[in-house]
Amino acid sequence: MLNVTEEHFRNKLLRDINRLCSVCDNLSFEKDKLDDIFILYKRYRDIIHSYLEQGSNEYKDVIKMDRHKVAAAFFCSIIKAKPIARKTAGIKFFERTANEQLALMFSVLYIIDLFNISDSQNTEVDKEVYNLPFRYPKCQHSKSKSYKINFLMLIDETQKRLLDIDSNEFKPSSLFSISHLFFLLDAYSYQENLCLLTDSDFIPAK
Repeated sequence: MLNVTEEHFRNKLLRDINRLCSVCDNLSFEKDKLDDIFILYKRYRDIIHSYLEQGSNEYKDVIKMDRHKVAAAFFCSIIKAKPIARKTAGIKFFERTANEQLALMFSVLYIIDLFNISDSQNTEVDKEVYNLPFRYPKCQHSKSKSYKINFLMLIDETQKRLLDIDSNEFKPSSLFSISHLFFLLDAYSYQENLCLLTDSDFIPAK
């Protein structure tokens, strides 16, 4: 990762962490954990690279460290580092899942969105689509209609152990599952926003 890119990511993380902590007096930022996130990111990135290099030559150039894998590596790094601490045992969902919320928000709304918007190969239509807010799927058949809440509920202690690079239960394949999940979210948001533009009589530029 370029130094300038890491600096941008650090600043964004700091803003998001401080914003989440400002919402609840029971949450605090453990500043030493910020460095841990980037150290862990490099470890997760190396694991992903290692698995890609073990693949057949036929697919090496097709399967690469794209934005979804970068997002997955940061997602796992933030969850493991736990930069947001609780001053007392919290019972509210927001307090209990602050780090998971940070991980999802940073991975989707910054890494994936930023990479999409800055892609030099974007068409005029792509630029219009990616300038719209990121859209999550709708959850019509669950108690909570919020996709983000349902997503966070899936990241339970068992799942965290599978994603924990220092756990005996760590499964590198889980990184690719998270990466594919981010790919699906990305694709869903693109299609929803494309349909929104089309329904709004948007005329693609040639």
